[in-house]
Amino acid sequence: MKKRRMLLLCAVCTAALLCGCGTGQKDNSDKKESTGKEEASGSKDQETVEYNAADYVELGEYKGMEVSLGSYEVTDEDVKNEVKNTLLSYPVYEDSEKDTVEDGDFVNIDYEGLKDGVAFNGGTAQGAVLEIGSNSFIDGFEEGLIGAKVGEKVALDLTFPENYQNTELAGQAVVFNVTVNKIVNKSDMTYDMLDDAFVEKNMSSQGYKTVEDFENGVREQLEESRAATKKQETQAAVIQKLREVCKVKEFPEGLLDQRMEEYVSRFEANLEAYGMKLEDYLKTSNVTEEDFQAQAKQLVTETLEGELIIEAIAGKENVEFSDEEFAEYKKSVVEDYGYENEEALLEQHGEAYVKNVFVREKTVDMLIENAKITYGETSGEAEETGKKTEEE
Repeated sequence: MKKRRMLLLCAVCTAALLCGCGTGQKDNSDKKESTGKEEASGSKDQETVEYNAADYVELGEYKGMEVSLGSYEVTDEDVKNEVKNTLLSYPVYEDSEKDTVEDGDFVNIDYEGLKDGVAFNGGTAQGAVLEIGSNSFIDGFEEGLIGAKVGEKVALDLTFPENYQNTELAGQAVVFNVTVNKIVNKSDMTYDMLDDAFVEKNMSSQGYKTVEDFENGVREQLEESRAATKKQETQAAVIQKLREVCKVKEFPEGLLDQRMEEYVSRFEANLEAYGMKLEDYLKTSNVTEEDFQAQAKQLVTETLEGELIIEAIAGKENVEFSDEEFAEYKKSVVEDYGYENEEALLEQHGEAYVKNVFVREKTVDMLIENAKITYGETSGEAEETGKKTEEE
């Protein structure tokens, strides 16, 4: 299952912020209506901070805001460059006349790994290409092939390292029986060398049989990526503009501190998933505790400002949704963010919080629909949205 994430508003407010973003509007009816009366609650067990967003925000002209962004068009050159980058993962190996393995050579080998005379999982391969000196295999494997002749069979008595990821093999003595098939020369596959035969041989598992299939697939992937980027950057740009035309006078008492605690807590939890602690991260990133706190406060502050402004607008505009819309929204969140089911979503956040996030997302959509957004040049003409942007 995908790792659970907080809901979309986190990304909407600022792409860089990973902390919680849960202010909650009270739910008093079957048909949800924004009241502007808020309570901070990203988790069911979290202590709430109640406030009325309108008391803390001076709203400016938030309809008709003008925003300019770059182009998200996928060009033929973009497709060609992406194809070139993809081909770097498919090197070409040509047979050489060399007959003795040296450091730095690329050798085509068959091998079988035995523990107590029995082949172990993952220890056998045929026709594998290994660069001698790359340290791709355990200590002694590559060094043990230096000096071997093409066609020769070599038995390597080796020991897996104590910290090897496979605990069944960690620290264990094994024997690798290796056959040196040939020494090859490696070269990069280039765009000009690409043909249907290469695509069918190497990419048929991805559904590609011809160069045209491959390039069409690359274009489709780029277009999907650009569309997602366009949507995200449009949201971010509109919210940034919103923070320019509206003003947060102050934060509700205790709310900024609560968000800072949430941010640091989630940041540490993300690090723990990679086996790191905050102090390890700061050391490897060459960032001081003071700088980390300052950066975190800036991100949290900017996000909270955008959030309060959006909440105040939601209250003023009476943003609402039906039971049917909310049911569809919950379904999409469960699917997009990897929750086991709707019950798991509501158990973690509570229904009121999820409703509040939906209200804010609908408010952002309304702001985008009413903004004047100009994108980069497309076929010589600016792509502009007046009352409504493209649906991505």
